[in-house]
Amino acid sequence: MRALNLLHYPSLARQQKVFHRWWSSLAGLLLGGVMAWGWLQWQDLQTARLQQEQSLLQASLATRTQLAKEAMRRQTQSRLLTEQMAHLKQVVQHQQAWAALHESLQAEAQQSDLRLERLQAEAEKIELHGTSAHVDTITHAQQRLSDQLDHPLALASITTAPNEGVSFVWQAAWPAVHGASVAPLPRAPGPKP
Repeated sequence: MRALNLLHYPSLARQQKVFHRWWSSLAGLLLGGVMAWGWLQWQDLQTARLQQEQSLLQASLATRTQLAKEAMRRQTQSRLLTEQMAHLKQVVQHQQAWAALHESLQAEAQQSDLRLERLQAEAEKIELHGTSAHVDTITHAQQRLSDQLDHPLALASITTAPNEGVSFVWQAAWPAVHGASVAPLPRAPGPKP
């Protein structure tokens, strides 16, 4: 029996080595698979976390971009409103000055017996053409009007014609309202179709 064991020992040792190699390979393969699966799971978790952070950052960027656009729109609207208010103020002042000039001219024409024929405005200057029976009436009326108005009248020309009286032209500096074409306000954003 001892001889029998000795005969089978080398094949048993070989079988045990093959079994051990096979078992070690299987255990290594299983352990490597578990480690690879664990690593892939960890990578998936990290990828999901990074994607969530990216989504949050993109949402934050979109919100900030929208807020910046709204701020720019409000700033543009405010600037346009300020420009329009300044322009309207100029127009009101200009209209008040024209009304004061008109009233003063009408009152002076009635008081001094002047006949006002034409008022011409061009390039920040006005010219007033008229006639009167006497030269003294023209100069006194000119002085009274110049004292009343912010823009003194200057005698540009005076001519006499038989049977027509004395013709005169008064001139004054008259600032125009600049920036007459102010851009309209942008429309408020409505619901998107």
